[in-house]
Amino acid sequence: MSVSQSLQNKIASSSKGWVFSANDFVDIGTDINVDTILHRMAKNGIIRRLGYGLYDNPKTSDLLGPLSPTIQDIINAYARKLGQTFVLDPLNAANALGVTTQVPSKLTYLTDGKSRVINVCGLDIHFVHAAPKVIAGAKSPVGIFIQALRYFGSRGAPDAVLQQLAGRIKKSDLGTLNSVKNNSLRIISSQIDRMTKLATIH
Repeated sequence: MSVSQSLQNKIASSSKGWVFSANDFVDIGTDINVDTILHRMAKNGIIRRLGYGLYDNPKTSDLLGPLSPTIQDIINAYARKLGQTFVLDPLNAANALGVTTQVPSKLTYLTDGKSRVINVCGLDIHFVHAAPKVIAGAKSPVGIFIQALRYFGSRGAPDAVLQQLAGRIKKSDLGTLNSVKNNSLRIISSQIDRMTKLATIH
């Protein structure tokens, strides 16, 4: 079977809305060969080109036509493409988890890669380089909770907020949360302890 046919088969069998890049097909062909084929498929309308080496197999609506991919799907695909880590910054994380009514003026992710701004599907996404301690746990589901705690800074999150966050943490992630504490900023370590304790009893 040709590389082109293998690509088409894999994409066709994937869930609608999947965002991907040439890096997701290393088992099929070289990056250059795969990217050339993906570019051709997009030109022929088989898939949609999003920019920055990203493509998708869009979901469609009878009323609206092709739908935009979710931000998280874009971020996941971009992270796989670059081999980098991304996590929402403190304000965006706190807003996403519903523990602040303050609305971010821009969508910002912290990263272990370079700072940059990209525009995908008409949306500017800001990436800001951060030190390892700042993005501790970013590769796991607890990363967004760590950033939400950072939003409250040295004053600490109110007990009601810690209770709310604890109620959303899966017990299977508590081990990760405890291990992350030793690699995160000291300023929030006591908050992590409190949140972990609350999470064990919900």
